[in-house]
Amino acid sequence: MTGDIQFDDFSITFANGKTLEFAELIADHFIVGGKTVPASVYSVSKPADPVLENGNRLCGSGKVSYVAAWNTGDDLTALAVFTGDEAPASDEEMCASYTYENR
Repeated sequence: MTGDIQFDDFSITFANGKTLEFAELIADHFIVGGKTVPASVYSVSKPADPVLENGNRLCGSGKVSYVAAWNTGDDLTALAVFTGDEAPASDEEMCASYTYENR
């Protein structure tokens, strides 16, 4: 749906070249399925809902203002995106999630 991504502590860049830049790292843990996991939670510098491959949107229900990423094991990384003004504490408030193979 998003194609390959490039992800670091400063931004996420999608296969079609669209980028979301991060303002700051706001947390180093996150609640997934009721369990606290090590994670990186970032605020987005300029909230947006970019059009990705095949016309898909990253969220589809508003501008993405926060991004959370964590390792799910088996060499996979999960990415959750959020809208709104409040920093997310768990995956319950996400508007979308994606899983990527680490390379």
